[in-house]
Amino acid sequence: MSRLGLIELLDRDGAVAHRVPVLRWPVSIGRALDCDVVLDDPHAAPRHALLDAPDGVPRLQVGDSVNGVRLGGRTLRAGETGTLVGGSEWQIGRTRLRVRLAGETLAPELPWAAAPPVHARRLVIGLVLLLAWVLAEHWLQTDPGDPFSSYLPVLVGTPVMLGVWCFLWALGSKLFTRHFDYLAHLQLALGVLLVSLLLDALLPLAAFALSWEGLARCGELITLALGCGLVWGHLSLILPTRRQMLAVGFATMFVVGAGLKLALNHQRSDRWFAPLYLSMLGPPALRLAPTVDPRRFIEEAGALRAPLEQRAKDTEAPSWLTPFDED
Repeated sequence: MSRLGLIELLDRDGAVAHRVPVLRWPVSIGRALDCDVVLDDPHAAPRHALLDAPDGVPRLQVGDSVNGVRLGGRTLRAGETGTLVGGSEWQIGRTRLRVRLAGETLAPELPWAAAPPVHARRLVIGLVLLLAWVLAEHWLQTDPGDPFSSYLPVLVGTPVMLGVWCFLWALGSKLFTRHFDYLAHLQLALGVLLVSLLLDALLPLAAFALSWEGLARCGELITLALGCGLVWGHLSLILPTRRQMLAVGFATMFVVGAGLKLALNHQRSDRWFAPLYLSMLGPPALRLAPTVDPRRFIEEAGALRAPLEQRAKDTEAPSWLTPFDED
């Protein structure tokens, strides 16, 4: 006997967990053992619903049920009937179901959301660049003549921390996608880390060369954006079908986090951004912005005297806090 259709039971992610072939109409659905589709759901009635397709259009009739059937955003109560459109889902208790008829046109094949390809050469070059970068920074911070053992924490600690970080994310990939995408997570984390280090070094130089102090002040926000992007990338490898939802969530998280950071800065110092001025001066050869005449600089600096004096008066301690004069 040929199949007239399939009744699919879906899990919470929308994947088919179980399917029951339809060999005849009507099909009874419920918890009773004599039903055609037996549900292991305490919120379903013994004979919860009856599915029939007399003219090729599936119709669902609700039986003697208290909870009814959720269909298309509304609840069908006992005795009511609803028409099922191709691919539509309905819910009985906590069980989601869907019917497929034999004559339905199948949806087109979806591309496989696999992990991005891993380039071994780029991965090795990235690791070498990362180690060279952290070693160079450590060399600049150490005194001449320091023993080589002082480099071991940096030389060993950086790859170990990066490896453990990617290993934990790869375990998540193994749990949800059954693929241990360790190299994909490593490639992602390595790329974001190198971009972060590069921006951390170039933004102050660009701010000095162009006299755009705002480039140096937005470093914290850029770090926050890169952190959100890194975690979103890892979760996208673990849950490839939820990338858009995760992107909206992390974009919202970034906006809220940036707003809180700016609000805290303004509360502490009456400034939206913490840095007052550039903390690093580059070589004069990199200076691209036009120079300022000394007289103009002195005039502009003198204009700050009045507001600063007024602010100092506003923040003076009350008279009752000042010590009494001793005779």
